[in-house]
Amino acid sequence: MTRSPVDSRDRGLAAAGVVANVVWLILASLALSQPDPLQTANLVLALAAWIPSAVVGLIASLALLWRRRWGMVLALVALSLQILVLIPYGIVRVCLVSEARGLTASLTAAVLVIVILLIVHWGRALARPRP
Repeated sequence: MTRSPVDSRDRGLAAAGVVANVVWLILASLALSQPDPLQTANLVLALAAWIPSAVVGLIASLALLWRRRWGMVLALVALSLQILVLIPYGIVRVCLVSEARGLTASLTAAVLVIVILLIVHWGRALARPRP
């Protein structure tokens, strides 16, 4: 019996990815409608990075649920885009917006750690030999 390129643990992460990316799309749209000191930056980042990374992540998660190996590559692309945007935006937000600096810094660090762990996981899963 041949082993699928996507095992059951990966399918659980893929299901969580579908939920997380749908929630991320909703949060990105809500961030645009709320008054914020960084409203222009939020608009630019939402259109240029948040929404595209969530859409690519959603497609990757669905591909992984359907046991497609290319979903791992898309997951790495989406996670890399998220990390590329998260670090500078988190730093700028902590420096320029005085409200909830501790919460913003903690949330940025937590999401950064999660994204790095997911990049390591999908990178190792992609490096596994094909069955």
